[in-house]
Amino acid sequence: MEGSEQASREGFRGRARRLVKRLTPPSIRDWARTVASRLPAPRREPRTPPFRVSRGEVILGIDESWSNDWAIGLRGWALTRTGPLDGLVLEVDGTPVPITAWHARPDITATLKDYRGEPRCGFNVHLPRVSQHRLTFTATQSGHASRVAVRFSGARPIRPVFSDVTTLFNEFITTVNENHLRVLEIGSRIVSPGSASKRVLFPGAAAYIGFDYYPDANTDVVGDAHRLSEYFAAHRFDAVFSISVLEHIAMPWVLAREINKVLEIGGLTFHATHFAWPMHAMPWDFWRFSDEGLKVLFSPPVGFETVKAGLFHPARLHPDALVAGQEGMALAPGFCGTAILAKKVAEVADDTLAWDTEIDEVVGESSRYPLDA
Repeated sequence: MEGSEQASREGFRGRARRLVKRLTPPSIRDWARTVASRLPAPRREPRTPPFRVSRGEVILGIDESWSNDWAIGLRGWALTRTGPLDGLVLEVDGTPVPITAWHARPDITATLKDYRGEPRCGFNVHLPRVSQHRLTFTATQSGHASRVAVRFSGARPIRPVFSDVTTLFNEFITTVNENHLRVLEIGSRIVSPGSASKRVLFPGAAAYIGFDYYPDANTDVVGDAHRLSEYFAAHRFDAVFSISVLEHIAMPWVLAREINKVLEIGGLTFHATHFAWPMHAMPWDFWRFSDEGLKVLFSPPVGFETVKAGLFHPARLHPDALVAGQEGMALAPGFCGTAILAKKVAEVADDTLAWDTEIDEVVGESSRYPLDA
Protein backbone atom coordinates (compact mmCIF):
# COMPACT_ATOMS: atom_id res chain seq x y z
CA MET A 1 0.00 0.00 0.00
CA GLU A 2 2.77 2.43 0.93
CA GLY A 3 4.64 1.75 -2.34
CA SER A 4 1.55 2.22 -4.51
CA GLU A 5 0.68 5.53 -2.79
CA GLN A 6 4.24 6.81 -3.34
CA ALA A 7 4.13 5.79 -7.01
CA SER A 8 0.78 7.57 -7.38
CA ARG A 9 2.19 10.78 -5.84
CA GLU A 10 5.26 10.66 -8.10
CA GLY A 11 3.02 10.11 -11.16
CA PHE A 12 0.89 13.15 -10.28
CA ARG A 13 3.97 15.32 -9.77
CA GLY A 14 5.38 14.24 -13.14
CA ARG A 15 2.15 15.11 -14.96
CA ALA A 16 1.98 18.48 -13.19
CA ARG A 17 5.57 19.34 -14.16
CA ARG A 18 4.92 18.46 -17.81
CA LEU A 19 1.75 20.58 -17.86
CA VAL A 20 3.52 23.64 -16.35
CA LYS A 21 6.40 23.24 -18.82
CA ARG A 22 4.00 23.11 -21.79
CA LEU A 23 2.07 26.21 -20.67
CA THR A 24 5.11 28.37 -19.73
CA PRO A 25 6.82 30.35 -22.56
CA PRO A 26 10.52 29.41 -23.15
CA SER A 27 11.70 32.92 -22.26
CA ILE A 28 10.04 32.69 -18.83
CA ARG A 29 11.54 29.24 -18.24
CA ASP A 30 15.04 30.56 -19.12
CA TRP A 31 14.61 33.55 -16.79
CA ALA A 32 13.46 31.29 -13.93
CA ARG A 33 16.46 28.99 -14.39
CA THR A 34 18.85 31.96 -14.34
CA VAL A 35 17.33 33.36 -11.16
CA ALA A 36 17.33 29.94 -9.49
CA SER A 37 21.02 29.39 -10.31
CA ARG A 38 21.94 32.63 -8.50
CA LEU A 39 20.05 31.81 -5.33
CA PRO A 40 21.96 30.23 -2.44
CA ALA A 41 21.38 26.54 -1.92
CA PRO A 42 18.74 25.85 0.72
CA ARG A 43 20.18 25.04 4.12
CA ARG A 44 19.09 21.80 5.68
CA GLU A 45 18.86 21.63 9.43
CA PRO A 46 21.40 19.10 10.70
CA ARG A 47 19.94 15.91 12.10
CA THR A 48 20.66 14.62 15.59
CA PRO A 49 21.12 10.87 16.10
CA PRO A 50 19.35 8.56 16.11
CA PHE A 51 18.02 8.90 12.56
CA ARG A 52 17.79 6.97 9.31
CA VAL A 53 17.97 7.93 5.63
CA SER A 54 17.26 6.00 2.46
CA ARG A 55 18.36 6.28 -1.15
CA GLY A 56 16.67 3.83 -3.47
CA GLU A 57 17.11 0.36 -1.99
CA VAL A 58 19.79 1.42 0.52
CA ILE A 59 18.79 2.31 4.09
CA LEU A 60 21.32 3.81 6.48
CA GLY A 61 20.94 4.51 10.20
CA ILE A 62 23.10 6.50 12.63
CA ASP A 63 22.43 5.57 16.27
CA GLU A 64 25.15 7.48 18.12
CA SER A 65 28.15 9.69 17.39
CA TRP A 66 31.10 11.16 19.25
CA SER A 67 33.99 13.37 18.22
CA ASN A 68 37.17 15.03 19.39
CA ASP A 69 39.87 17.12 17.73
CA TRP A 70 41.17 14.29 15.55
CA ALA A 71 38.36 11.78 14.94
CA ILE A 72 34.67 11.07 14.60
CA GLY A 73 33.11 7.88 15.94
CA LEU A 74 29.84 6.43 14.67
CA ARG A 75 27.60 3.56 15.68
CA GLY A 76 25.03 2.67 13.08
CA TRP A 77 23.79 0.23 10.48
CA ALA A 78 23.35 -0.06 6.71
CA LEU A 79 21.59 -2.53 4.40
CA THR A 80 19.20 -2.81 1.48
CA ARG A 81 15.51 -3.49 1.79
CA THR A 82 16.02 -7.10 0.76
CA GLY A 83 19.47 -8.09 2.09
CA PRO A 84 22.95 -7.09 3.30
CA LEU A 85 25.27 -4.78 1.40
CA ASP A 86 28.29 -6.05 -0.56
CA GLY A 87 30.41 -3.22 0.89
CA LEU A 88 30.31 0.19 2.52
CA VAL A 89 32.87 3.01 2.55
CA LEU A 90 32.51 6.16 4.65
CA GLU A 91 34.39 9.34 3.78
CA VAL A 92 35.28 12.40 5.83
CA ASP A 93 37.49 15.25 4.61
CA GLY A 94 38.47 13.20 1.57
CA THR A 95 39.65 10.19 3.59
CA PRO A 96 37.80 6.94 2.75
CA VAL A 97 37.28 4.42 5.55
CA PRO A 98 35.87 1.01 4.55
CA ILE A 99 33.59 -0.83 6.98
CA THR A 100 35.23 -4.22 7.53
CA ALA A 101 33.62 -5.43 10.78
CA TRP A 102 29.89 -6.01 11.03
CA HIS A 103 27.70 -7.25 13.87
CA ALA A 104 24.14 -8.53 14.01
CA ARG A 105 21.25 -6.07 14.32
CA PRO A 106 18.12 -8.27 14.35
CA ASP A 107 16.19 -5.29 15.76
CA ILE A 108 16.68 -3.57 12.38
CA THR A 109 16.24 -6.50 9.97
CA ALA A 110 13.05 -7.60 11.74
CA THR A 111 11.36 -4.36 10.60
CA LEU A 112 11.91 -5.13 6.89
CA LYS A 113 9.39 -7.68 5.63
CA ASP A 114 11.31 -8.47 2.42
CA TYR A 115 14.76 -8.78 4.06
CA ARG A 116 16.60 -12.06 3.49
CA GLY A 117 20.00 -13.11 4.75
CA GLU A 118 22.16 -12.62 7.83
CA PRO A 119 21.23 -9.69 10.12
CA ARG A 120 24.88 -8.51 10.16
CA CYS A 121 24.27 -4.88 9.25
CA GLY A 122 25.56 -3.03 12.34
CA PHE A 123 28.89 -1.22 12.51
CA ASN A 124 31.11 0.84 14.79
CA VAL A 125 33.63 3.00 12.96
CA HIS A 126 36.40 5.47 13.78
CA LEU A 127 36.90 8.17 11.13
CA PRO A 128 40.12 10.20 11.29
CA ARG A 129 39.74 13.91 10.69
CA VAL A 130 41.29 17.08 12.09
CA SER A 131 38.75 19.61 13.32
CA GLN A 132 39.08 23.32 12.51
CA HIS A 133 38.30 25.92 15.18
CA ARG A 134 37.34 29.60 14.86
CA LEU A 135 37.24 31.57 18.09
CA THR A 136 36.84 35.25 18.88
CA PHE A 137 38.16 36.75 22.12
CA THR A 138 36.88 40.13 23.30
CA ALA A 139 39.25 41.76 25.79
CA THR A 140 38.34 44.88 27.76
CA GLN A 141 40.60 47.33 29.57
CA SER A 142 39.99 50.89 30.76
CA GLY A 143 36.68 51.02 28.93
CA HIS A 144 38.17 49.87 25.61
CA ALA A 145 37.34 46.57 23.92
CA SER A 146 39.58 44.65 21.54
CA ARG A 147 38.48 41.69 19.49
CA VAL A 148 40.98 38.98 18.58
CA ALA A 149 39.99 36.31 16.06
CA VAL A 150 41.87 33.02 16.22
CA ARG A 151 41.77 30.09 13.82
CA PHE A 152 43.58 26.82 14.53
CA SER A 153 43.52 23.12 13.80
CA GLY A 154 42.75 20.49 16.40
CA ALA A 155 45.68 18.62 17.92
CA ARG A 156 46.33 15.26 19.50
CA PRO A 157 47.06 15.27 23.23
CA ILE A 158 50.65 15.44 24.37
CA ARG A 159 51.75 11.89 25.16
CA PRO A 160 52.33 11.56 28.91
CA VAL A 161 55.46 10.11 30.45
CA PHE A 162 54.64 6.73 31.99
CA SER A 163 55.82 3.13 32.31
CA ASP A 164 54.41 1.65 29.09
CA VAL A 165 53.66 -2.08 29.34
CA THR A 166 51.99 -2.50 25.94
CA THR A 167 54.42 -5.33 25.05
CA LEU A 168 54.61 -6.96 28.50
CA PHE A 169 52.23 -9.79 27.61
CA ASN A 170 54.37 -10.63 24.57
CA GLU A 171 57.38 -10.87 26.87
CA PHE A 172 55.43 -13.25 29.10
CA ILE A 173 54.46 -15.40 26.09
CA THR A 174 58.09 -15.59 24.93
CA THR A 175 59.30 -16.65 28.38
CA VAL A 176 56.66 -19.40 28.63
CA ASN A 177 57.44 -20.81 25.17
CA GLU A 178 61.23 -20.62 25.35
CA ASN A 179 61.33 -22.28 28.78
CA HIS A 180 58.53 -24.81 28.08
CA LEU A 181 56.55 -23.76 31.15
CA ARG A 182 53.25 -25.18 32.39
CA VAL A 183 50.78 -22.30 32.00
CA LEU A 184 47.31 -21.65 33.41
CA GLU A 185 44.92 -19.07 31.95
CA ILE A 186 42.24 -17.72 34.28
CA GLY A 187 39.28 -16.58 32.20
CA SER A 188 39.82 -18.79 29.15
CA ARG A 189 36.26 -18.71 27.81
CA ILE A 190 35.87 -17.08 24.38
CA VAL A 191 32.97 -14.64 24.57
CA SER A 192 33.78 -11.10 23.41
CA PRO A 193 33.27 -10.31 19.69
CA GLY A 194 36.55 -10.70 17.84
CA SER A 195 38.26 -12.58 20.68
CA ALA A 196 40.09 -15.86 20.11
CA SER A 197 41.70 -18.63 22.09
CA LYS A 198 45.09 -17.78 23.57
CA ARG A 199 46.01 -21.46 23.63
CA VAL A 200 47.60 -21.07 20.19
CA LEU A 201 49.99 -18.42 21.59
CA PHE A 202 51.79 -21.08 23.64
CA PRO A 203 53.00 -23.77 21.23
CA GLY A 204 56.19 -24.22 23.24
CA ALA A 205 54.48 -24.58 26.63
CA ALA A 206 54.78 -27.91 28.41
CA ALA A 207 51.05 -27.64 29.10
CA TYR A 208 48.24 -25.09 28.72
CA ILE A 209 45.17 -25.31 30.97
CA GLY A 210 42.15 -23.04 30.51
CA PHE A 211 40.10 -22.19 33.62
CA ASP A 212 36.79 -20.30 33.69
CA TYR A 213 33.58 -19.81 35.67
CA TYR A 214 31.54 -21.28 32.78
CA PRO A 215 32.40 -24.06 30.29
CA ASP A 216 33.25 -23.73 26.61
CA ALA A 217 35.47 -25.48 24.06
CA ASN A 218 38.59 -23.63 25.23
CA THR A 219 38.05 -24.27 28.94
CA ASP A 220 39.53 -27.39 30.55
CA VAL A 221 38.49 -26.79 34.16
CA VAL A 222 35.35 -24.98 35.36
CA GLY A 223 35.18 -23.37 38.78
CA ASP A 224 35.39 -20.32 41.04
CA ALA A 225 38.77 -18.57 40.87
CA HIS A 226 38.46 -17.64 44.55
CA ARG A 227 38.99 -21.37 45.26
CA LEU A 228 41.62 -21.99 42.58
CA SER A 229 43.83 -24.25 44.70
CA GLU A 230 40.93 -26.67 45.27
CA TYR A 231 40.98 -27.58 41.58
CA PHE A 232 44.75 -28.01 41.19
CA ALA A 233 47.55 -29.57 43.16
CA ALA A 234 50.05 -27.28 44.88
CA HIS A 235 52.85 -25.99 42.65
CA ARG A 236 51.05 -27.32 39.56
CA PHE A 237 52.08 -24.42 37.29
CA ASP A 238 55.13 -22.39 36.30
CA ALA A 239 53.05 -19.48 34.94
CA VAL A 240 49.54 -18.10 35.50
CA PHE A 241 47.89 -15.25 33.59
CA SER A 242 44.63 -13.42 33.00
CA ILE A 243 43.44 -10.78 30.52
CA SER A 244 40.58 -8.46 31.51
CA VAL A 245 39.57 -10.71 34.41
CA LEU A 246 40.66 -9.08 37.68
CA GLU A 247 37.95 -6.41 37.44
CA HIS A 248 35.35 -9.22 37.56
CA ILE A 249 36.82 -10.98 40.61
CA ALA A 250 34.83 -9.99 43.70
CA MET A 251 37.81 -10.52 46.01
CA PRO A 252 41.01 -10.14 43.95
CA TRP A 253 43.18 -10.32 47.08
CA VAL A 254 41.88 -13.86 47.60
CA LEU A 255 42.76 -14.75 44.00
CA ALA A 256 46.31 -13.44 44.47
CA ARG A 257 46.66 -15.74 47.48
CA GLU A 258 45.27 -18.69 45.48
CA ILE A 259 47.66 -18.06 42.58
CA ASN A 260 50.53 -18.24 45.04
CA LYS A 261 49.36 -21.72 46.07
CA VAL A 262 49.32 -23.21 42.57
CA LEU A 263 52.60 -21.62 41.39
CA GLU A 264 56.08 -23.02 41.76
CA ILE A 265 58.63 -20.88 43.58
CA GLY A 266 60.11 -18.66 40.85
CA GLY A 267 56.91 -18.98 38.80
CA LEU A 268 55.52 -15.98 36.91
CA THR A 269 52.08 -14.42 36.94
CA PHE A 270 50.85 -11.83 34.43
CA HIS A 271 47.64 -9.84 34.64
CA ALA A 272 46.22 -7.09 32.42
CA THR A 273 43.11 -5.26 33.55
CA HIS A 274 41.40 -1.86 33.38
CA PHE A 275 42.53 1.47 34.77
CA ALA A 276 39.45 3.16 33.26
CA TRP A 277 36.82 1.39 31.17
CA PRO A 278 33.05 1.47 30.55
CA MET A 279 30.87 -0.66 32.78
CA HIS A 280 30.45 -4.17 31.37
CA ALA A 281 29.44 -7.72 32.33
CA MET A 282 27.13 -6.29 34.97
CA PRO A 283 26.54 -6.89 37.80
CA TRP A 284 29.98 -8.50 38.16
CA ASP A 285 32.09 -5.50 37.22
CA PHE A 286 33.71 -4.78 40.59
CA TRP A 287 37.09 -3.03 40.30
CA ARG A 288 39.47 -0.71 38.44
CA PHE A 289 43.23 -0.79 39.11
CA SER A 290 46.30 1.42 38.85
CA ASP A 291 49.73 -0.11 38.38
CA GLU A 292 50.51 0.79 41.98
CA GLY A 293 47.37 -1.08 43.07
CA LEU A 294 48.53 -4.21 41.21
CA LYS A 295 51.90 -3.98 42.96
CA VAL A 296 50.09 -4.06 46.30
CA LEU A 297 47.92 -7.00 45.20
CA PHE A 298 51.02 -9.03 44.22
CA SER A 299 53.33 -7.79 46.98
CA PRO A 300 55.90 -9.52 49.24
CA PRO A 301 53.39 -10.27 52.03
CA VAL A 302 51.46 -12.34 49.44
CA GLY A 303 54.68 -14.05 48.34
CA PHE A 304 55.44 -12.05 45.17
CA GLU A 305 57.83 -9.45 43.87
CA THR A 306 57.11 -7.18 40.93
CA VAL A 307 59.11 -7.79 37.77
CA LYS A 308 57.44 -4.95 35.90
CA ALA A 309 54.18 -3.01 36.17
CA GLY A 310 52.77 -0.07 34.27
CA LEU A 311 50.00 1.35 32.11
CA PHE A 312 48.91 1.24 28.47
CA HIS A 313 46.57 2.98 26.02
CA PRO A 314 46.62 6.65 27.14
CA ALA A 315 43.15 8.21 27.17
CA ARG A 316 41.41 11.50 27.82
CA LEU A 317 38.81 11.31 30.55
CA HIS A 318 36.08 13.86 31.22
CA PRO A 319 32.43 13.91 32.33
CA ASP A 320 29.69 14.47 29.75
CA ALA A 321 28.51 17.56 31.63
CA LEU A 322 30.90 20.17 33.00
CA VAL A 323 31.80 19.76 36.65
CA ALA A 324 32.79 23.11 38.14
CA GLY A 325 36.50 23.26 38.85
CA GLN A 326 37.28 20.35 36.50
CA GLU A 327 37.58 22.30 33.23
CA GLY A 328 41.10 20.96 32.68
CA MET A 329 40.32 17.35 33.53
CA ALA A 330 40.65 16.12 29.92
CA LEU A 331 44.20 17.52 29.78
CA ALA A 332 45.41 15.29 32.63
CA PRO A 333 46.80 11.88 31.66
CA GLY A 334 44.45 8.94 31.92
CA PHE A 335 44.77 5.33 30.75
CA CYS A 336 42.58 2.48 29.60
CA GLY A 337 44.68 -0.39 30.87
CA THR A 338 47.22 -1.50 33.43
CA ALA A 339 49.30 -4.66 33.75
CA ILE A 340 51.78 -6.43 35.99
CA LEU A 341 54.32 -9.24 35.69
CA ALA A 342 55.24 -10.66 39.10
CA LYS A 343 57.33 -13.58 40.35
CA LYS A 344 56.55 -15.90 43.24
CA VAL A 345 59.39 -15.62 45.75
CA ALA A 346 57.91 -17.27 48.84
CA GLU A 347 55.19 -19.52 50.21
CA VAL A 348 52.56 -17.95 52.44
CA ALA A 349 51.30 -19.79 55.51
CA ASP A 350 47.67 -20.94 55.36
CA ASP A 351 46.72 -18.79 58.34
CA THR A 352 48.31 -15.67 56.83
CA LEU A 353 46.04 -13.29 54.91
CA ALA A 354 43.16 -15.71 55.38
CA TRP A 355 39.77 -14.55 54.06
CA ASP A 356 37.39 -17.42 54.70
CA THR A 357 34.38 -16.02 52.91
CA GLU A 358 32.30 -17.64 50.17
CA ILE A 359 31.53 -15.67 47.02
CA ASP A 360 27.76 -15.86 47.69
CA GLU A 361 28.28 -14.12 51.03
CA VAL A 362 29.96 -11.20 49.29
CA VAL A 363 27.79 -10.66 46.18
CA GLY A 364 24.56 -12.30 47.32
CA GLU A 365 23.17 -15.75 46.55
CA SER A 366 21.08 -14.52 43.61
CA SER A 367 23.96 -12.73 41.86
CA ARG A 368 25.76 -14.52 39.04
CA TYR A 369 28.30 -13.56 36.42
CA PRO A 370 26.39 -13.02 33.13
CA LEU A 371 26.72 -16.06 30.88
CA ASP A 372 26.97 -13.97 27.68
CA ALA A 373 29.73 -11.67 28.98
